Amino acid sequence: MGSMRTPYKQPPKPKSISRSLVTILSFGLFLYFGYHLVHGDRGYFARKGLDIKLASAEQKLAQKKEDREELENRVRLMRPESLDLDLLDERVRVVLGYMKAEERVVVHSRLK
Repeated sequence: MGSMRTPYKQPPKPKSISRSLVTILSFGLFLYFGYHLVHGDRGYFARKGLDIKLASAEQKLAQKKEDREELENRVRLMRPESLDLDLLDERVRVVLGYMKAEERVVVHSRLK
């Protein structure tokens, strides 16, 4: 048998500048898009801020709906077919300032 030959290995080529430049540019793009993914106008923190605003707006909407239902109920009670005399008496006293002769008025001042 003959002697075994080892395959010829080429000496390593020096890294070219273009290869390093591609690596640096790729890393730079990764950092750029990563930053904007977190801090951008449509990023993570912007989304959290919108979620907080949405929760606040939903809470205000629920309060407004509750206030509206209360007002609608009061209006319904003042319609002629379902007139509540106590409510009518209360509104006359508050809006027009009427009172009965035997009544006394006590005024409470509200401090804000």
